[in-house]
Amino acid sequence: MRIFYIVLGALLILGGLPLFWTPVPVGAILIVIGLALIVANSHTAREWVHERRERNPGLDRWMNKAEDYTPPPFKRILHKTAAGEDQGEE
Repeated sequence: MRIFYIVLGALLILGGLPLFWTPVPVGAILIVIGLALIVANSHTAREWVHERRERNPGLDRWMNKAEDYTPPPFKRILHKTAAGEDQGEE
């Protein structure tokens, strides 16, 4: 099932990219949900996103803002990658 969710997450991200620039940013929501699916199922992806958020405060602000608009389960997953959060094993 992990592979299925990772592939589904990648498809949501790819589908969200062209929609990101529309007046209603549906693409941003698809990208965040896709990213949350991948992060939830891959420790490597979780570490990678966390490192990017640590290095790029603009990305971290964008992700924090996106967390406000995502469903609670996805919000909790994305919050695990936040800059300044401990990245210990669950």
